[in-house]
Order: sequence, then structure tokens, then C-alpha cells
Amino acid sequence: MVVQLPRTCGNKLLVCDHTMINSVPGLALANETLYPIREVSRLSGVNSVTLRAWERRYGLLVPQRTDSGHRLYSMRDIERVKAIVSWIARGVPVSKVASIIDRQALPSLSIAPVAQTDSLADEQLQAAREQLIAAVARGDLLGLERVYGQLFARWPLTQLCNDILLPVWRQYRVQAKQGGASASWALLDGFLRGRLLQRIAFLQPDRASVLLVSLQPREEEVEVLLAALFLADADINIAYLSCLPAPEELLLMCDGGGHQALLLFSDRALEAGVLTRQLPRLNQQLECPVAALGACCELQAVELQQANISCLGLAQRSLTDSVQQLLAGRFDG
Repeated sequence: MVVQLPRTCGNKLLVCDHTMINSVPGLALANETLYPIREVSRLSGVNSVTLRAWERRYGLLVPQRTDSGHRLYSMRDIERVKAIVSWIARGVPVSKVASIIDRQALPSLSIAPVAQTDSLADEQLQAAREQLIAAVARGDLLGLERVYGQLFARWPLTQLCNDILLPVWRQYRVQAKQGGASASWALLDGFLRGRLLQRIAFLQPDRASVLLVSLQPREEEVEVLLAALFLADADINIAYLSCLPAPEELLLMCDGGGHQALLLFSDRALEAGVLTRQLPRLNQQLECPVAALGACCELQAVELQQANISCLGLAQRSLTDSVQQLLAGRFDG
């Protein structure tokens, strides 16, 4: 159930069930769609008790209220919930999430059309996730191949990676760690690794080349490969290393391979030794720029800046532009 706000009445807003809620100064609420907590829980996968706790204990959410005290959430609130879930999944304590996401600007919403469109998009994304889950649950490799191709053809890269593939992959990974669905996890993980490696392995002789090194645990490699899709969209060749080699080997590989940049991916905080010793050494000895990408750019922004390591940011559409600017010598981040 959602609540439409078609008109104002004094300093109140009249909703379709004649419940009155307080307006928020400075917020254009005409025709906004507001969602009760049970609907937010359904759309985000976060139960109502947790949503209330995030509001009361940590101030992460500030829903609107009806006169009877019921919470109502905007589409912007729902996007914030999804961002909170994403950072917690990366190992960030819930008490520290606000300081990260408050530094990131949420996209501006043209309330009336976008809220309705986003609601429909959420339903379509959920249907896409369910389609993927069904193919994995059946162990149907050909069906999985078909669904995978359809998803790539239909969805923009950001939604495909962050709203479909990653949530399903993470769901199976959690279940496997808890002792269930290990076969399904192994099937999906192996399938995605193979297909994603195929996509980034396409090389063109006239393109710039970067060396991408994963600092992730081996079982989290899919996150690196999904980020690599955004790099590949910059029309560059990607040489991929699944682990960090010895500094001497990495230096030889960068110089001998003629790579224009060394990119290091981690969706978690970097180890102290890597951050304080290895990265500054590489930065000093390499002629090409050294840059980090992934959640480490948010978790350790100050430390990376002190080490003179550029931060390209998260796996999203802006990453494509950032690596192009880095290779052109125009990136300032």
C-alpha cells in the first residue's frame, strides 16, 4: 500500500485515506508517493524492527508521521535504506554508516513522476532477481545463461550490477556461510566469474591498458569483476590479477606491460601494511598513476589521500568517467 499526496490543506497534506500528516518545510511534496513501514520492509528486505532501530538509535532515517504516529517513507528514504544495507554488507558498523552516506549526494527526485516510476522499477527489479534465483535453484545452466543474457540486454549496467546480480549473489553467499544452499552458491559464483572474466578479457590493440588488482578475499572476487565492467565501458584494456603480488613483481608487470594505470579494488578497509607501506612505495616507483576503487575509497578516504592514492569511487556509472579522466591526467580525487 502506498499513499498519494495530491493536494495541501493549510500547513497539512491531505492523503487519500484522509489521514493528515505534517508537511516538511522546503520539500516539494505535491503528488509524492509515501510508503508505510511494511511496504518499505518488503521493498528493501529490512524488517520493520530494524528500520525502527536505525531511526531511534542511530538517526539513520527520519520518516514523516501521520497524526496518529504512523511512519511514512519517501522514495528517497527507501534509497537511503538500500545504501545502509549495502554499507553494512561491506563490513561497516551501523554506527558509522551515517558519516559515509551523508557525504554522498542522493540523486535529486522530481517527486511525482519519479516516485511512481521508481515504484514500478522496484517491482521489475524484484522480478528480475526472482527470475535469476529460479534458474539457480533449478540448477539449470542453460536457463541461467539465457536469463543472464536477457538481463544484460535489458538493464543499465548500474542497476544490473548493484540491484540484480550483487544482491542475489550475496544472498546465496550468506546462505552458504550459514550451511545452506552451498550448491546454488557454487553454481552462481562460478557462472558469474566465468562470464564476467569473458567480458573484460576482450582486448583491442589501439586502446589504453590498465592493470586491475583485487585486494578482495578470493570468495568475493565477483565484486571486483562487476566493478571491472564499468572500467571496460571506458573502452580500455584490462589486465586482471586476482590477488596482490609481491611489490617487485607488480612493478615489473606494470612497466613491462605498458599499462597506463594501476588500479586496486577493495570493498573493505585496506590492511595497514598495504595502506602505509606498499601503496606509497608503488606510487613513488611507478611512472603511471596508482588509484583505488571500491568501498575502501569511502572507508579510508583520508588515509588514501595522505598516501597520494587517487580514489575513483564505487562501482557505479561515474567510475567509467573517473578512469577516463585518470588516464587523461585530469582526475582530481
